[in-house]
This record gives sequence, C-alpha cells and structure tokens, in this order.
Amino acid sequence: MIFLAGGPGQAAASLAGPLTERMAFLRDERDLILIDQRGTGQSNPLTCPPPPGAHDLMGRIFDPTRLAACRDDLATRADLRRYTTSAAVPDYEAVLDALGIAQVNVWGVSYGTRLGLELARRLPQRVRTLTLEAVVPPSFAWPTTGARDADAALTAVIEDCEQAPACAGAYPAFRKDVDRAFAAVAGRTLAVTVRDPLTRERREVPFATSDLAYAVRGLLYGQDAWNLPRLFRDAASGNVNAFAQAYVTRARTLGDDIATGVHLGVYCAEDMPHADLAKARQIAVGTRTGTYLIDQYQTACGVWPQAPLTAGFRDPVRSPVPTLIMTGRRDPVTPPWTAHDAAATLERARVVTWPFGGHGYDGQSDPSCKRSLIREFVTTAAVHRLATDCVSEDAAQSW
Repeated sequence: MIFLAGGPGQAAASLAGPLTERMAFLRDERDLILIDQRGTGQSNPLTCPPPPGAHDLMGRIFDPTRLAACRDDLATRADLRRYTTSAAVPDYEAVLDALGIAQVNVWGVSYGTRLGLELARRLPQRVRTLTLEAVVPPSFAWPTTGARDADAALTAVIEDCEQAPACAGAYPAFRKDVDRAFAAVAGRTLAVTVRDPLTRERREVPFATSDLAYAVRGLLYGQDAWNLPRLFRDAASGNVNAFAQAYVTRARTLGDDIATGVHLGVYCAEDMPHADLAKARQIAVGTRTGTYLIDQYQTACGVWPQAPLTAGFRDPVRSPVPTLIMTGRRDPVTPPWTAHDAAATLERARVVTWPFGGHGYDGQSDPSCKRSLIREFVTTAAVHRLATDCVSEDAAQSW
C-alpha cells in the first residue's frame, strides 16, 4: 500500500507516526510504503522561511516580496518547473522497480488523489486498487469554486446543528450568529491578541473579514467544525479571539508541513492557468470569502515559474482500476461533486459520501465504518460488492 499525501507539498514520510495508528487495520496484511514526493520532506525540500511574526501572517496567504526571495533562493538548487504531478510519477515507478514490487494498492488523500489518478492512468498494470479521499481530479481548476464550496460546507454545519436537538437547544441563533459575526468585521480591522506557536510570544495582530473567512474554512476541514456554533456565538458578541488564534495556528502548521515550491509548482501549472477567472470572480460574489483565494493564488502564481503540462494531463482519467472514492458532505475544499466528476470516467468506481464528513479522513464520528470498507475493498478489489450500510448510520457527534 502506497499512501499519497496532500497539500500539495506535504511529505508522506512525515506522517509515519499518525499513519501507524490510522492504518493499523491494514498493516497486518500490507506493507505501507511512504515516499516523499520530489521537493518535499527529505527529497530536496523546497521550503520557504516562515514569516518572522504572527502579524506577518494576517491578511494574506502569500507575501509576494518574501515569495520572490524564496523563489530566487530555491532556484539556485532546483529547476522549479520540474515539480508537477506528471514529473513525480516516474519517481514512484522507480521506487517500485528498486523494491521489486510489481503491483500496489494506492491510497491518496486530497492532492494525493490527483497523483493517485495519474499513477493509474500512466501505470495501469501496476495499480491494483485506488482508494481516494477528498478527490482533486486533474480537470479541477482550483480555486474556481473555492468561495462557494466553503459557504456550502458552513451551511451544511448550520443545518446539522438545527436538526440536532442538543445543538439547536444550546445554540438557537447559530445561523444568525454567523451573519452577525461577519457583519461585525465587515469594513473593519480589529486588533486581536494571539499566541504565536512559532515564537511562543503573545502579540496583537490585525483581523479582518478575509481572516475570519479563511479561519472558518480551515476549521471546516475536520473535527473542529463541531466547535463552530460556540465560536460564532462568541464572535457575534464581538469576541473573535478564538478565530484569530485558529487562523494563526493553522497558518504556522501549514508553513511547517507544506513545501511551497511543490505547492505552487502544482497549482501554478495545473490549476490557475486553466481557471476561468472571470467566472470564478462571478461565482465568488456574495460569498463570505469573496475573491480572496483567487486573488492570493493569482498573485503567487504571478511570482512563481509556470511549468509546461504533459499533453492530455487535464483530460479526465479513464481507467479500469477498481476505485473506492470517499467524500465528505461538509468538505469545504473538495465537495461531493468533485468525487462524482472523477468517477464519471472510471470504469469500476464507487462513490461513498459521509454525511458528516469534512475534508479527507476527518469528520466521522466513528472511523470503524471507514476502516471496514477500506479493508474489505483492498482485500477483495470488488468495489461494487462492498456493504455500505454503516455509511448512512454514521451519527453526528454530540455538541
């Protein structure tokens, strides 16, 4: 079993600790192979120095001046146009050859699903099964619908709360609190004190609408979404401290986990040049995030070198490889429609939607159903014979 990490830009080997527990149900029968994608982990990591203080994290995902300096530094030891999905595939083939492995099961999460699909397309005889969570098809031009998808995920959480007696009783104004919280920061920049996980210092930082929207989007990824009713109740009263802290903590974590050179090497070649930016901006009108994601990645890709794409890369993947696709109803990044788009051209694919699922593995109240599905699938490769009754039984966690 090869596990393909997300990001793009996350190193697979760095996940060995959590994966040891998370994939324990497979390890009695399968060897787990973790390969750092080129440019990540110990494979000539294309990382950028972190901003010096929490203040520098706010109001933007990328600082073009710092990004340009990082680009110039990394370019002294790497051709930054050689860190795309297509460029990575031969590396995985070479590792399998070196290990003497003829065929593997592939498990990809988030961006790892795009890499997994490309492995199945280009090495069809070597991929026995594909397990995909939070699917990013090659035809998906992120962040075209990013603002709309984040709003839809938040709406799903609101609806879940309203339908759960315990949550509805404790937070009867959740829907209104969301509107009040965003109204409280609209057109303003608040001063909020946070603790910087990197420097361990407490500092006052500016906090505006884009920061709130980005913080909420990050919390929607997984289990932290269950805290949103409480956080929005506080924010509606003017206390946005928890959202600001979540923003800074996540920004520092991503800075440590993601190799910027791979992150932008992929997005700036495979997604942004193919996005209909006029349509994307139209889609973003009236959303809480607005054009923030589009603007940030357009700016970053204006700084970063753009690699040429392999012919046909953005075509839908057509493959006979048995494929189990899992998606979360409340995923703010790769919502269920991306799973169905990918499945449409796969001969032996099945889509499973977790009713309270977020992005990837996160969001389920009990992981046992997912584990049993994956184990049975990897054992039999018979995707259409899987018993999926437990999926609809997945219960909302207690608020």
